[in-house]
Amino acid sequence: MTKEQFLSGTPFYIVRKKYAGDSTFYYHGDPGCMMKQSRSSLDERVILDDYHCNVPKIGRLGFEGLTFILGKKTSVKLKFKDLIPYESETSVGE
Repeated sequence: MTKEQFLSGTPFYIVRKKYAGDSTFYYHGDPGCMMKQSRSSLDERVILDDYHCNVPKIGRLGFEGLTFILGKKTSVKLKFKDLIPYESETSVGE
């Protein structure tokens, strides 16, 4: 995935699709957060679209996500090259 795809809100998997209905994620630029899409295992449609974490920093090669879990700050750094766009995964099985 490219930085431009990420910033435009293209849904993606982290590393790869693991099973039918696996959740996808996308960047929501207005509040600067990552959203999680829970998908149906039958037809891959989005059944729940929910907040996942804040995105305080976007760099040239990747981004940082942070949230609080049970009162503790948790952060993760991911590279754009490790994100797989949703469209490319759906066309593989056809």
